[in-house]
Amino acid sequence: MRRPLIFATVLLSLLVTGCLSSGPQKGLNALAEAMQKNDSAAFLAQIDMKAFAANAVKTMTREDRALSTLDALGRKLGLGGMENLLGNVMDVERNLRADFSRGVSTGELMLRCRKADTPDCPWTPEALKHARVKDVGQDAAIAQVTTQARMTSWLALRKQGEDWRVVGQAIMEDEAREYATRSGAAVQPQPGKKNTEEGTTNL
Repeated sequence: MRRPLIFATVLLSLLVTGCLSSGPQKGLNALAEAMQKNDSAAFLAQIDMKAFAANAVKTMTREDRALSTLDALGRKLGLGGMENLLGNVMDVERNLRADFSRGVSTGELMLRCRKADTPDCPWTPEALKHARVKDVGQDAAIAQVTTQARMTSWLALRKQGEDWRVVGQAIMEDEAREYATRSGAAVQPQPGKKNTEEGTTNL
């Protein structure tokens, strides 16, 4: 009688472990493992950089009044919003990719986020593995990430094929929810503009 009970307990444990390591959490675990191994390529593979960069620009325009004013002025003058204006002076995606690559490979990003005193640095293995994930749609989810310094921020995730990738980062839950559910609306190159490098996008 004891053997069937043990077997059932082990089976249940395996099922629970499988559920916890699948879906969006599996993607977060992969990020954590990549950071622990200083593997920047594996880390970047878990992030949709085009969508992430586009959403980073949206965050900047919301948090900075000067940028918000410039965004409104650009649209009024027919020059496009900040996404288009910023695309003329910087390659946000390239900068983010370079920062992540350097930060993960050297371990600098992990150390910085463990001590960060602002809620905009969720990149620590421990915090990612213990994130609180919420489904916000069949192919969308958000994760509440709290670091050792007790700073909480949110990551937006989307299912792409069989994998879940991070498509945005936010301080507020509602903002992360928007990025997760509308991440497909990444900034597209404007007519007459060409990408200067394969794999980049005009933001």
